[in-house]
Amino acid sequence: MADLFGTDEIRADPYRRGLLAHCYRILGSVREAERLVEHTYSRRQYYGPAVPDAQTRRQLYASATHNFLDSATSSPSAGVGTYAATRPLPTGLGGPSDDPEGVLAERPEVPWLEPMPDDLVDGGRLGLELIAALQYLPPRQRAAFVLSDIEGWPATELSEVLDASTGRVDRLLLEARDQLNPGPAHTGTDRPDLLEAYARAFETYDVPAIVELFTTDAVWEMPPFTSWFRGAKNIGRLISAHCPAEGPGDQILVPLRANGQPAFAVYMRDPAENAHRAFQIQVLTLTAAGIIHAVAFFDLTLFEAFNLPDLFTQLPENAFEHRPHMHFERIHKNQDG
Repeated sequence: MADLFGTDEIRADPYRRGLLAHCYRILGSVREAERLVEHTYSRRQYYGPAVPDAQTRRQLYASATHNFLDSATSSPSAGVGTYAATRPLPTGLGGPSDDPEGVLAERPEVPWLEPMPDDLVDGGRLGLELIAALQYLPPRQRAAFVLSDIEGWPATELSEVLDASTGRVDRLLLEARDQLNPGPAHTGTDRPDLLEAYARAFETYDVPAIVELFTTDAVWEMPPFTSWFRGAKNIGRLISAHCPAEGPGDQILVPLRANGQPAFAVYMRDPAENAHRAFQIQVLTLTAAGIIHAVAFFDLTLFEAFNLPDLFTQLPENAFEHRPHMHFERIHKNQDG
């Protein structure tokens, strides 16, 4: 994690967590956001005063936004680097599949949206649906909306960052607000009873119980697979057909927080070694009626961003009954794998 998230000086900087959230909003990737943060600091050669001030904060945000917009052009400035222009979720690429038992199309080459661990940022508006919707705005609209409607910048300051007249800034914001469609937001209430029931249903591999926890029109998607599914019954059919689990104890769910929402790291049992290996990270959107959206991220490198091990070992004999993620040893693979 030290290599991924910069030097001790940068991590201790009073602006860093907020700047990382800003960069994540416009990039949709925890790792690209960190790279943009470090590039912004390296160009300024600045680690911040002990007491934050508004002017320095705005300079950092403006510099990071400039770097992002430069990278979005056909000829980015030297040293800026390039960032993915758009990071979609499968729901942004086409309609739902009507065949949960069918072959799942996979596109690992797509730069998919990534979740953001709550531990790395100060909060604010980071809901997964909002971040996904922002990705479909053109870069200048996206930057204008984030700085204005989320960060609260006035149009005069946006004009300087975007090198545009206030009239042009107003048009960018109108276009962005007209196009933005984030869908249902997380209610902000995590409902521990629902989350406990969800973890237990997966750990016992009780598919009917899983289905009961989703709303009738819930959505399940799982990049890098482009297929996605709508409806609790279809979600159940998908899990029954494609989940490698066979019975209780095959899956372990570790509770997390991502994008201000409840999440789980899922570990799947390797029967050859009786060990649970990193499998996916799920981020859930809850409403009063139940779970309305689940995104299962299969990019296993995200476990590092969440400071999670690749392997759980030394399982109790009865993994399910003892909720083993609360008890057994967690280890990281060494550098030799």
